[in-house]
Amino acid sequence: MKRGISAGRASTLAMAMAIGAVAANAAYAQDTDSGEASAGEDAIVVTGSRIQSTFDRPTPVSVLGADRLEERGASNLGDALNELPVFRPTQTPATAGLGAEAGYIGGRILDLRGLGAVRTLTLVDGKRFVPSTTQATVDTNMIPSILLSRAEVVTGGASAVYGSDAVSGVANLLIDKNLTGYKFNAQAGISNEGDNFTRQIGAAGGWDLGSNLHLVVGGEWEKGDGISGCEERDWCRDGMINVGRNPLLPGQVPTIPATSILPDAYTWSASFNGVTTPPRSAYNGVDVPVLRPIDGITFDADGTPRFYDFGYLVNPIWQAGGERDEPRGKNIYFDFPIVSPTERWAAMGYLTWDATSDLTVELGFNYGHGEGRHRSPGHRGTAFVIQDDNPFLPRSSDPALDIPTILATSGLTSFTLGKGFDDIGPGIIDVENDALRAVVSATYQLGDRWTADVYYSYGRNEFRSDFTNKVISGNIANALDATSANGVPVCRINVDANPANDDPNCVPLNPFGYAQGPNFAEAKAYVTGNGFQTNVTTQNVIAGNITGDLFELPAGPVGVAAGAEFRSDKVTGDTDLLSQANAFTNGNGSLISGQIDVTEFYGEINVPLVADAPFARELGIDGAIRQTHYSRSSEFFDDSSVDVTTWKVGAVWAPIEALRFRVSRSRDIRAPNVSELFGPVTTRTGILTDTGNGGQQVIVDVVSGSNPELLPESADTLTVGVVVQPTGGFFSRFRASADYYDIKIDDAISTLGQQNIVNRCVDGDALSCSLITRDPVTNNATLIQDTVQNVNQLIARGIDFQLDYAQPVGANNMLSLNVQASYVDDLITVDSVGSTDRAGQTGLRGGTPPGIPDWTIDATARFDFAERFSFVTHARWINSGFFFPSFIEPGDPDYSLENPNSVNTNTLPSRFYVDILGSATVSAGGGEVEIYAGIDNLFNVDPPRFPGANGSGNNVLFNPVGRMFKGGVRAKF
Repeated sequence: MKRGISAGRASTLAMAMAIGAVAANAAYAQDTDSGEASAGEDAIVVTGSRIQSTFDRPTPVSVLGADRLEERGASNLGDALNELPVFRPTQTPATAGLGAEAGYIGGRILDLRGLGAVRTLTLVDGKRFVPSTTQATVDTNMIPSILLSRAEVVTGGASAVYGSDAVSGVANLLIDKNLTGYKFNAQAGISNEGDNFTRQIGAAGGWDLGSNLHLVVGGEWEKGDGISGCEERDWCRDGMINVGRNPLLPGQVPTIPATSILPDAYTWSASFNGVTTPPRSAYNGVDVPVLRPIDGITFDADGTPRFYDFGYLVNPIWQAGGERDEPRGKNIYFDFPIVSPTERWAAMGYLTWDATSDLTVELGFNYGHGEGRHRSPGHRGTAFVIQDDNPFLPRSSDPALDIPTILATSGLTSFTLGKGFDDIGPGIIDVENDALRAVVSATYQLGDRWTADVYYSYGRNEFRSDFTNKVISGNIANALDATSANGVPVCRINVDANPANDDPNCVPLNPFGYAQGPNFAEAKAYVTGNGFQTNVTTQNVIAGNITGDLFELPAGPVGVAAGAEFRSDKVTGDTDLLSQANAFTNGNGSLISGQIDVTEFYGEINVPLVADAPFARELGIDGAIRQTHYSRSSEFFDDSSVDVTTWKVGAVWAPIEALRFRVSRSRDIRAPNVSELFGPVTTRTGILTDTGNGGQQVIVDVVSGSNPELLPESADTLTVGVVVQPTGGFFSRFRASADYYDIKIDDAISTLGQQNIVNRCVDGDALSCSLITRDPVTNNATLIQDTVQNVNQLIARGIDFQLDYAQPVGANNMLSLNVQASYVDDLITVDSVGSTDRAGQTGLRGGTPPGIPDWTIDATARFDFAERFSFVTHARWINSGFFFPSFIEPGDPDYSLENPNSVNTNTLPSRFYVDILGSATVSAGGGEVEIYAGIDNLFNVDPPRFPGANGSGNNVLFNPVGRMFKGGVRAKF
């Protein structure tokens, strides 16, 4: 049930405007020369438009300057941008566990509004940048932050102006090409726990080469050691798992909720040393399964059998209480890093030639390299079938623990074993990414009123993922099915009556205990293999624009812009032979082939209607329209084409100089990218509460990947805002704004998540039911098809706020304040059986899309004193939220133990983080040297203890590192 939502959007907006809170006009607006923010100075003109205008644009635009990176001691611009409340950091080194099998690890990819990174268009100097992923998203790690002048963020639909993918907005990264002199920085940081050691070095320089040439070159290196795993943090190692209630017997009255979120809960049915597991029927009607003599026997590391110590609540996967595997906190289902180790370096250069007074030619070059390492969980299962003649069956002097005796007396010829193969070890994924881009552009002044520009860019991104120690499905099945021949353990396939299935390389594997048997190394080598995935993305773009003034009106010139663009994005991918045969248990690579050619034309107009009139100091309208043709082709699928039209209209009204209202309405689109249309289809395992079969928690295979039948998604976006900017007296140092947005996306391209698919099937959605494969005898779900689909609607509504204030204190001191906030009223997915609202969802449940807080507030207070010292305090607050939208907890109106969505708790507490940084600047060698030190997460606040990506915690929203110390030096000459 959604928490903390106001009575209505309209009343919230009215209140927000009335109090003059702020949103998105200038998230650190700066003077372009000094680079210093000041609420009392004129802000730079950021338009969100191709037209240079005398009035602010209808579409809200945020600005993050280079000084924000310095104030936060941020080692890269991606981390700095992700702190802004309008972003959700879904793809960072701390979130690799959400999708490492898909490939890209360690990138920092921007996601506006929580609508998905694929709906955020990232540009560099207003131009397309080569994608780093097959999803056509840009990794900001490939761009050296030392050369950043500012980042402009258009927080609204902008497809008509900038093109496809700008559904939730545009992040335009602007490079400081006017740099003259030298810049240098170096910093290091380490966590309170002695891990996550990070270091970064950057340098840049700018030179005038004669009277009309200017060269700027910069680069940086950054490395982070990451955090190994859940066992490294108290909030994670103690476990917090949603344990489902076992199915009830007919007429049985439940005594506990359908789901219990409990501490000290762990996997039991895939124990590292192995455990004999009961049939599904043993769980019906009880909290702890009714065991047969063969069930519930586990083993010491040396294979000695003993009785398993069950907890107080046990289902086919989890238990609460009882014994657990060591080391404490390690879980076979979540054994991956809290923060993945990464390394990157990036270099960029621009040569600008003023050929004539009217013609400027520019040549740019960019190279970026990124590396990341991730650990995927080891092979595991709850029901490996072991035959009674298996030569590794442990013996015991106790008849109740002697498995051969139990089998003989029970009349059984086999039993099932649960085991997590930690002794075989996890799969290791090493990723490298290289991005290369060259761009040449020219700008020509066509008289006083018109400007033409054209550019061509070529980009190539080479991605490689090497995965080692991956388990091969067929081989481990062969190795576990062992028997004896002449007293020697052998694989059954080599001594059965069918010579066609013989495998001379097969080595029997002893699953009892930990790394047992003299031939364990040989068996491990047989059941594991190595693979790779390579993707090469090439992008060619040629675009031209012409802007100018058509004629003068009494209120000012009528500005227009028009242009055309051709873009070709091609992706090819190769993989190993085992992956091509889908031989690994999960994470198989895939062959990829796809190309999308885009041809588009656009026009834009800006009409000032009234200026300097009573009640209308400024009144203007603007509009834009773009026609786009997509041609899609692949070696493996049929060709297709799509035509779309996007448009935007908007208006600005300033009744007085200090007050400005703005509104815009747009139709935006996002066409499916190469990966979504023609990319890999892979299989992984996932945990599922099977609401279609008694609510049991089961492990299923999940197929995810592309769908060549996808259609473009379209979005209707409305933004309404107000800007308060007094011009005189004390309040001239105050600036505030509030902007309401309403985005409705039809035919949204997304995955549903295995849990949502099953839940929707139970609710009567025929499409969802068709995506589920069930065992015809037990009715257990065994396979979920979760490839990308056009899944009806996605709706986002909310308000962005911002407040800037600066106050001199004495002659040489300044106190400045910036507050940004985001209120999300709705983040709704609508399908044929209803809607799911994830606004306010701060928990993270596997197999479902992440949500977003309803309130996020980010505030920075800076005190500059004595012209050489500064102290910055940064605070971030995330409101309390809920774990899962459909869960109903005690106190909710529909709560009852009989309700299949009942849960013991669904409310996550809020979190408040405080960061501090102090610096001192001294003059040296004709320049300035600044020494700084700071602490992030000063009070060492842990994430809320709830289930999540690492078993516990939500690494997307909350700080998983803890207290972090950092320091460094910056110099300018």
